[in-house]
Amino acid sequence: MPHARSLLSLLDLPRPEIERLWLASAGWKDQRSRRRARFADRRVATIFDGPAFRTRLAFDTAIDAVGAHRVDLPVVLGEREPIEDTARILSSAVDAVVVRARDHQSVAALAAACDVPVINAMTDAGHPVEIFSEAFSVLERRGPIDDVVLTFVGDATNVLRSWCELTVGFELQVRHVCPPGHELDEDFLAVLAERGQRGSVTTTHDLAEGVEGADVLYTDAWPPAARKPGRRRAVFEPYRITTDVLDAAGPKSILMHVMPVRRGDEVTAEAFSDPRSVSLAAKRNLAPTHAAIVERALG
Repeated sequence: MPHARSLLSLLDLPRPEIERLWLASAGWKDQRSRRRARFADRRVATIFDGPAFRTRLAFDTAIDAVGAHRVDLPVVLGEREPIEDTARILSSAVDAVVVRARDHQSVAALAAACDVPVINAMTDAGHPVEIFSEAFSVLERRGPIDDVVLTFVGDATNVLRSWCELTVGFELQVRHVCPPGHELDEDFLAVLAERGQRGSVTTTHDLAEGVEGADVLYTDAWPPAARKPGRRRAVFEPYRITTDVLDAAGPKSILMHVMPVRRGDEVTAEAFSDPRSVSLAAKRNLAPTHAAIVERALG
């Protein structure tokens, strides 16, 4: 079993815990220069398999903010030794592990074998720390998450899955707008229902229908095959967010992008630079929200 303070998915956090962490995030945001002397003897290992500009920067800043020491490890889980062996070494040397890997099962196996908390910094199954932060930004701008309608435009990515996980504890309405054949997996949706889902996840292939009345428009990069001329690109082009799409959503709607952004693909340059786009401003919350998550892991 993973450590009680591990964070592999937003389903690991009951609603009261998420709300407490958002409150802690606000505290870190207001007092970014404070340090926690009680964590001065703690070590946090960071393992990033693949690009991780924003997430790496956020965790580096967060670990420093809480007063702990970062140990950056150039490790690929399972490549040179069994994951269980890696877990045993980490458990005896550090107090928490932050890991990004493509395969979620590898991270889950590491957490199951570790005696210290493991934080998922992104896998193919989800991006919980990022969406915890993005939801905090929505909370700041739109009030309680229970009252929010969020329209996610694009492929059924790991980012979308993490947004959907929030519908278990909150009455958040997630609308997924995508080309046919790019819907969320039915087994995943069944898990949300089995967990007593309070909110909802709906799917439509009609962009105009999906964005109407949305509080938040959210998007992610297109699949690699759709980023170059060809059939897959033609399938996704009707789902590009433009200023006209923002207008159709309503006067109070905001635009967010997980980033990195590919202007001209999933969103036009004009829409991304529109005053209604808060993507860049929201990234300022990565460090304080990640500080709250690291603080929780260290106890």
